[in-house]
Amino acid sequence: MEESVSEFLTIRLNSRADQPVQWLVWSPQQKEVIASGQLASIAQLDDIADYAAQRAVYVLVPTSDVLLTEVAIPAGSSRQLATVLPFLLEEELAQDVDDLHVHLLQKSGEVAQVAVVEHRKVEFWLSALLDSGFEVKKMLPDSLCLPLFDNGYSAAELEGQWLIRQGESQGVCAESQWLDAWLSAQKAPLRFSAEAAEEEEASEESEAESEDTDQADKSEQPLVIHHYTPAPAGVSGVWQAEAPELVMQLLAQGAATSKANLLSGVYKQQPVWRKYLKPWRKAAIAAGLVLSVLIAEHLISVQAMEKQALVYKAESERIFREVLPQFNRIPSQSYLKRQMNSELARLGGTSSNNGILPWLAELQPALAKVPQLSVQNLKYDQNRNELRFQAVASDFQHFEQLRTLLLEDFEIDQGQLNREGEQVTGAVVLRRKS
Repeated sequence: MEESVSEFLTIRLNSRADQPVQWLVWSPQQKEVIASGQLASIAQLDDIADYAAQRAVYVLVPTSDVLLTEVAIPAGSSRQLATVLPFLLEEELAQDVDDLHVHLLQKSGEVAQVAVVEHRKVEFWLSALLDSGFEVKKMLPDSLCLPLFDNGYSAAELEGQWLIRQGESQGVCAESQWLDAWLSAQKAPLRFSAEAAEEEEASEESEAESEDTDQADKSEQPLVIHHYTPAPAGVSGVWQAEAPELVMQLLAQGAATSKANLLSGVYKQQPVWRKYLKPWRKAAIAAGLVLSVLIAEHLISVQAMEKQALVYKAESERIFREVLPQFNRIPSQSYLKRQMNSELARLGGTSSNNGILPWLAELQPALAKVPQLSVQNLKYDQNRNELRFQAVASDFQHFEQLRTLLLEDFEIDQGQLNREGEQVTGAVVLRRKS
């Protein structure tokens, strides 16, 4: 039964680029040819590109370019059959198996029927078709599109060659001058048509023969060749005429029902929806690259920030322990913040004029003017409203300079100054003036 498609285009290619290309559009529903013709060469495929729009495309390739053969399957090879098939045929083929596309047509018991074709030819055909915008649904040998008969072969002449189908997955292409020689070489017994007719008349008169004799006669049955074009003269076999049809129409109908398809493995066609994505492929690739770069930059930035955050965390904990050594554990950053804020509030007082911070803000300008003097430690007494500090200078006059600078805002009690080597140390007490 033909596939449930309204119409389809069948194209028969040739071995060489300069050979004619036949084509036909068939309608299974109307059972008629919609359009047909012949191109001068494969380079003119663009001329029929419009017929491929919204239609399935079946491509027939010359059986002369395809080896249809069978091979015995070793025990235990069934699961990896597609992989081992080329190597099973290696001894029978004259070419390197890496140069050949081996397609499994059928598997019967321990025997596999295969089609073998050169990669370069499949690539040539597909390249020409794809360049013209054809989306190929099937590619199959032309001989396997002829009708199949249980009691003989089917044959049709096309462009001076005879296409012959021998079985489900067997077929050949023979030049007219070699046809008789090929038929004579077949395993099935062959007889000329006249002899076969005489045999048939004689068999009608001998119906009473024994069963053993009948079996022997059956083994001597002549080969029947069902032909759709005029039979050749003087060629072996019983040539039985079938209803004549256009050969391309016959092949197109067979292509629609055939299960064979050389587009397997690396040539397996992608789903139809991918065709519509193809124009956006480059844009999608570019967008993907840009997105990848942005993601990479973001990850690098995040890693850098995380690393910097760890550094800040370690430094904040170091400062916390230095300022507040009474707190040994830091269970969380929020705990650290609360303790630091509490200490700042304590040091800063309840208003802008209380606490140690206003004192330090007023003391700093004076200390900056006497860089030779440095404060070693200080103590703030809020109850007594005074600030005490120990200082070290290189000479006595530096203490005097600092006292002079602070006299305007503070009452100053300066303790005894002591020289120890090249340094002078002393204590200073500051109180705000009333």
